[in-house]
Formats: sequence, structure tokens, C-alpha cells
Amino acid sequence: MDSQVNSCSSLTERDIALLYRIEAGLAITADVSRSDVMLCCLMDPQEDPPTHNEFIKSPAMQRVPVGQILVARHAAPQSLSSIYRDDMTGRTYTFTAQPTVHRALMEDRRDRMAESRIPPERTSSGAPVIQQAYTVHNAVNQAIAALLIETNLIEYERHRRRDRPFRHAVRWLQRMAVQGEIETAGISGGFGSLDGVYLVDEHFCISYMSGIAMNLFRSIGLVADMRGASVSELEDPDEEIVGQAMQANCCVQTRHESEDGRVWVRTAIPLRAPRGTLYLIQRRLRRQLPWTKPIPTEDRPQVDGVLVLVHNATETVQRERELKVKSAMIQEVHHRVKNNLQTIAAILRIQSRRSQGLEGQQQLNDAVNRILSMSVIHEYLSQDDHRPINIRDVCQRILGQAQQVAINPGQNIEIAMEGPNIRLPASQATASALVVNELLMNALEHGLRDRYRGEIRIALEDLGDEVRITLLDNGLGLPSDFDPDVSHSLGLQIVHTLVTDDLKGSLLFEQVTGDENGAAGGTNSGTRAIVTFPKRSINIESVVT
Repeated sequence: MDSQVNSCSSLTERDIALLYRIEAGLAITADVSRSDVMLCCLMDPQEDPPTHNEFIKSPAMQRVPVGQILVARHAAPQSLSSIYRDDMTGRTYTFTAQPTVHRALMEDRRDRMAESRIPPERTSSGAPVIQQAYTVHNAVNQAIAALLIETNLIEYERHRRRDRPFRHAVRWLQRMAVQGEIETAGISGGFGSLDGVYLVDEHFCISYMSGIAMNLFRSIGLVADMRGASVSELEDPDEEIVGQAMQANCCVQTRHESEDGRVWVRTAIPLRAPRGTLYLIQRRLRRQLPWTKPIPTEDRPQVDGVLVLVHNATETVQRERELKVKSAMIQEVHHRVKNNLQTIAAILRIQSRRSQGLEGQQQLNDAVNRILSMSVIHEYLSQDDHRPINIRDVCQRILGQAQQVAINPGQNIEIAMEGPNIRLPASQATASALVVNELLMNALEHGLRDRYRGEIRIALEDLGDEVRITLLDNGLGLPSDFDPDVSHSLGLQIVHTLVTDDLKGSLLFEQVTGDENGAAGGTNSGTRAIVTFPKRSINIESVVT
């Protein structure tokens, strides 16, 4: 519901509550009617309205009404394409642009609807449209809104050729929507173009069944045309849901899976005929006939029919189950990869301890850190491969590993991290973890190599469409001839490749002084590495994968 409704001075709290009840039934009404349904109300005039004498003396003012029409809620059908390209909720119209709604509000047609045909040149779709408007009345019989139903001409003519019971059912459903009597709590999904529908009267007899519904029941071995038969001749869930709808007098939805794996979702909508209609008069006369078995008042159904929507969800459920199985298999693969990487890291660590040369030990330790950084990503993916990864948690794990592996026993290096939680897809999280690991190892091995005390700070920044990772240390600083583009360091080459090729970002190294470097009191140098890269859409990556 558009928020501007609350500012309409002509609507009381009870009126607005009624509009919210009407809103609850608009979606199902639009699907069954195969039309766009709009709940429209009068907005307060932007200027002072003319006085009664001015209105009487000026014929021009009589032809141009004061005020606007607000589309409080627009419900587009799922059963066919909408007339409009965009959601019209919150859109305002003048009275001359929506004469059908204006006529319904001004003429106060309580038991009738205003109908008109809109030519193609006046519609956004370029096709002729039939407009039908019902007046919404509050508890004191004041017209407070209008329910506008817009149907393209082709669908309107198709509906006129459908069986009379179904046309009556659609009309009853629309009248119930106007009065806010459609209770859809607990109902999910809509009525699609491939869903079947059948109508059951108060005697539990099928009075209408669509062609799609016939094909669905024919596929399970039932007679194609069940019109006139009892609903008990269908499946047990059909009889149960009709009985529940009649008993509860509200919409009911059930999901039934047969032994052969067929999954059908049924939605039952109780219908009540408007007072004074020919149907109620005929029913009252039939009950008075001498050969009609009287029904006790307490046993009479509270509804005049039930509209049952049947959706075959077998393929959807099978795809969901296959996706769950594949997801579980992928998570198991990630779990095994993580275990294998940790095993390899353990083997390399043993090999490093047995190595005689310091250079060989350092290279093996660097390989161990890189492998453990990748294993952290696979550990998170083994928990849920569809969920984006929080790189703050990943960085915390990398920091913990670095403190255990890369810091010498005699050193007192404090590593701190700050910044918000930032979630990225797996590919960007993997590259980011490797970049952080390499920059951290570079700071420990070169910047703080000969220091007994030192500090390293890692800052994460969420810039909206971009992510910035800053690593600051209070070490020896950059060499005078330092050039990251021509560096022979394997770690910096890895960082440069990951940032520019994988992350599509930029890498910047800065020399900082003691005044700039908050991590070091009394030092006169340090290094700041800044990595900035754009966020990648998680949905786009999942599609590419």
C-alpha cells in the first residue's frame, strides 16, 4: 500500500484498515481475473477547492473536477502479461485521465460497476483495454475508494465465452475483494498460466473445470470432463481442501506429494454470492420446493462455492531437490579440498623443519601460508557454497595463522584489524584472502624483519560499489628504488596479478612517516599498502558459475 494513503484527510483509521484488507486479496483477484487490478482513492486537492457559488456559476469548473486519483495499490496478474510495464502503485491521475474511476466514485454505484472501453491510443500497451470499476464503501456507506479492473480486449472476449459458472465465480471474487472479504493468510504463490482451476458448488458438485485442470486429472487416470460429478470422485486431497475451505470460510492451501513423486499444490478460495443476486434468489426458491431435502440452518455452508486452483509443482520440486543434492556434493568437495590442503601444508611444514638452508625454509613457510589461506576459503565454502563470504572473518583467520607461523619467538608483533563485515562472492574472497596473506607476509619478512617490537594494522572499508583494504606497518619502509611493477619478489608478483587481473582493481604502496603512522610511536618510517577493487554481483557470479 502506498504511504500517501495515510495522508488522505477524507479517510479514517477504519477506512484505511478496510483498504489494507482489500489489498490482501488483490493479487489472487488479479490472477483469477487475468487482469490488472488497482485500488484507487481520492487524494486531497493541492489547491483550495472552489466555493459552491463559484462551482455553480462556472460551467468550466464543473467539467474539470478538483483533486487527483491515487493508485494506492497495483496488482499485476501472473497468469498473463500485465498491461503496464512498471508497477503503478503511488501513481496519480487526474479525473479526466481516469473517467471510469471518477464515475464510480461520484455516482456511488453500490451494486453496479462502471465499465468503459479505452482505445489503443490512450493505453500504454497500445492495445484496447476494458475498464471495470467497483465502488468501495465504508461502514457508514460512504464511497472511499474504487477497485479498477483493466483487461485487454482479447482476454475480455475470451472470458465472455467461458462457462457461465466460472464467469459468475470471477464476479463474486471481485465483489468479495471490494468488501475486503478475501483472507489469504498462509497462501503463497499465485495462479499461473499453466495452472488448472475448477469450481465446486455448495453441494460439493463440480460445476466448472478448465481445460488445463482436465489435462492434469487425465494424466493421473481420471475422466477428462468431471463437470456435474462430486468432488469426492477426484483425489482425496481435493475433497479435503474443499471441505476445509467451506468450514473455515477462508483461503486454504495444501501441498500433496503422491507415491509416484507427483507434487500438486492446491489453493481453495471460498466464494460468496453478493446479496440480491439472481443466484441467491434461485437458491432460496429451490430450498422451498417440497421435494427438496431441507438442510438445518447450522449445517448450511457459509459459502456458495469454492474455487480450487491446481498447480503442478513436480518439476520445480525435483529441481530444488537436485540442487540440494548438488549443493551437498559441492560442499563435501570443498571440505575434502580443505582437508587435503591442510595435509599438504603439514607436509611442507615438516619439510621446512628438516631443510638446512634458511632460504629454503623461508620459501617453504611462504608456501604453507599461501596454502592455508586458500584452505580458509574452502572451509567457508564447505559450510554453504551459495552464501557470500565475510572477508573480515577470513582475514581474522589469516592473522591468527600468521601469528602462529610467521612471527619469530623473540618478536613481539601486534596485528590488529578494523572495519565492517563485508561479504563477497567466493572468487573475490579467495583473491582477497591471498592478497592479504601476501601483504602480511611481506610486512613481517621485510618491514619488521629485524624489529623486536612492531605493529601491523589492517583496515577494511566498504565504499558502496568498491572495497578498500589497507595494510599499514611501522617497519623499515620502502626502499628508495622500489617499483612494484618490476619487483622480483614472488609475493608482490602474486599480489599484482591478483589485484589487476582477478579483482580488476588497483594497488598502491605509500611511504609513511612517524607522524602519519599511528601504529608506531617514535618511528620515522613505515609502509601503507592500499588495495581497491569493485564489488562483483553475487547473482551474476552464480549465473556465470
